[in-house]
Amino acid sequence: MGNKIKKIIADIKSLKIQGARNVARAALEALVIFTKESRAKDAKTFVNEFRKTADELSESRPTEPMMRNLLNKSVAMADKDKNLELTRLRKKIILQVNVLIRNMDNDAEKIAVYGAKLIPDNALVLTHCHSSTVTRILIKAKKMKKKFTVISFETRPRYQGRKTAETLASAGIDVTLAVDGAMSLFMKKADIVLVGADSITSRGDLINKIGTSALAHIARLNDVSFYCAAELSKYSPETMFGTREKIEERNLEEVWETPPKKVKIRNPAFEATAAKYINGFITEAGVIPSQSFFAVATEKLGIRIYR
Repeated sequence: MGNKIKKIIADIKSLKIQGARNVARAALEALVIFTKESRAKDAKTFVNEFRKTADELSESRPTEPMMRNLLNKSVAMADKDKNLELTRLRKKIILQVNVLIRNMDNDAEKIAVYGAKLIPDNALVLTHCHSSTVTRILIKAKKMKKKFTVISFETRPRYQGRKTAETLASAGIDVTLAVDGAMSLFMKKADIVLVGADSITSRGDLINKIGTSALAHIARLNDVSFYCAAELSKYSPETMFGTREKIEERNLEEVWETPPKKVKIRNPAFEATAAKYINGFITEAGVIPSQSFFAVATEKLGIRIYR
């Protein structure tokens, strides 16, 4: 494995690359780099090494089904064409992976349009953590001449909300950064909540940054619509067979570098938000209820429901 791919894996693990879509894109770009740099002498060896590289990329972040789904699709395409002459196989894989990347961009643009239409004029929008999909929606809404303000919650302990605030401010959007504990205070005047997604289960539950569930519960108490912007490829197929999406726990020093000896620290990065608290998922297929996400996602991903 070359240094460029090792760096991508390290950047994903260290959160230098953030956001499920950005992580998936980086992983696909790593496969293109591998395909160009591989020293394999025959197609069989190449495909085996291709699969191993995809596996290492997939393991770089536990709670990222979008990356896993797209890597698995890439491996399946390579395996299908493993009898081709090596040079032709390389060219075909590069072409196919680049098509996946272009499709990601097209899907993101559709989601931005659908999401922007949901934002009322003169709205107060609340968001949590950093989602490139959510920021794209808000930037699209501004281009549609909609007037709105945004509250971005800081998202302890890594403060990803700061990245959201900085991105929106750079786009000329009226944005305020607030502490996570102020969710209830600002919800009283909010019109809509928009968050991204790391994973979505077969039940329509949302796996996203810690704090998302609290935001959803507070939104329901205040009768504020709660929407999640997510590509259908964020569906986690394993959950259909009873497997729970792994909740990653990160370095305890992120929370407190030098805690007293008798103080225990927990640092779960994600949590589940039940489907019943989600008004809808904003997807490339349109705005759909949480109960429909499973059916729409499996159809697009070509996943067989029965084995």
